[in-house]
Amino acid sequence: MQFMVMRRADEATEAGRLPAPAVFEDMGQFHEKLAEAGGVGLALGLRPSSRAVRLKLWPGGESLTDGPFAEAKELIAGFTVFEADSKEHAIALLKQWPASDADATGEAVLELRETGCPGGCAQVPPAAAGEDARYLILLRSDEGTEADRIPPQAMLDALNAFNAEQAAQGRLLAGDGLKASARGARVRKLAGGEASVIDGPFAEAKELIAGFWMIRAGSMADAVSWARTLPYPTGPCVEVEIREAMTMADVQPAIDAAQRQLDASLRAEQLDAALRRVNVEA
Repeated sequence: MQFMVMRRADEATEAGRLPAPAVFEDMGQFHEKLAEAGGVGLALGLRPSSRAVRLKLWPGGESLTDGPFAEAKELIAGFTVFEADSKEHAIALLKQWPASDADATGEAVLELRETGCPGGCAQVPPAAAGEDARYLILLRSDEGTEADRIPPQAMLDALNAFNAEQAAQGRLLAGDGLKASARGARVRKLAGGEASVIDGPFAEAKELIAGFWMIRAGSMADAVSWARTLPYPTGPCVEVEIREAMTMADVQPAIDAAQRQLDASLRAEQLDAALRRVNVEA
């Protein structure tokens, strides 16, 4: 089974503060565990909502709201798609989420959701973006998606055809739906390592995500224009949040710091070993 874990935003992520170098190392090891358990697909961090917009569409009109958005805990800071044998297996894996990730605010809240959409819309497998910017169009949930209501076949056919064409053009890089939160759970990981679990469903439907598209775009305005053209399976009234994906340039300083820390630790170990050899020989 395939799942998505969404790391909920907090004050630190919304302020754009990068995790400490040790967190990057711990998260790398955690993703290795996920890979060993079943496999890891798309994994992304998102820039703060100060660089995001919300687009509402309805017949004959629309509204566009610039971030930042005040309700930090209702936002996501990033997500990972991975394989697990069952929901229980997925939760067991998430309980091993690095406790160091919660150091900045005292906790890390993880939302687990099963991927896929009612009616069987086609998944768009991840494709490389190269050097181009990536934007996420996050579809907000409603009563229909939370009930796993199957859209009319004509809507699914239109969406699948649109996705296939955009993927062939290299514009659409990934996409999938998320099943109702009744199939999901939330894991709260504390800085000390303790983890608690709450099973879905979750009442706040409009704060949940029902699916996503990742596209290559030159700017936020370009991403918004693309989002207007989507034949959403939940239409005609739709709300999406459009977010920028983090790039390697965003995280490189922290990765470099982690590498410097690792190099310093390795040099210290080598020096200690050398001193022990000298003492033994003496």
